Amino acid sequence: MVKDPQYYSQFKIRSLASNPLNLQQKYAILESLYVEARELGKFGDDDLLLGLEDDIRLAAALNATLSSTPR
Repeated sequence: MVKDPQYYSQFKIRSLASNPLNLQQKYAILESLYVEARELGKFGDDDLLLGLEDDIRLAAALNATLSSTPR
């Protein structure tokens, strides 16, 4: 638990400013977080694209409806 959030926030800002990450390091962190999430069961082996077409159709319908509505 963080006892002094403001101090921690300033520490993060100073730390990131003095030690900027390059793209390779950022991807390494992202990959590590993804592996950890899979190990914790937050991402299953399900098809991630399942239902994508439905989402796209719904978004297109909503956008068409909202863009035709007078403001």
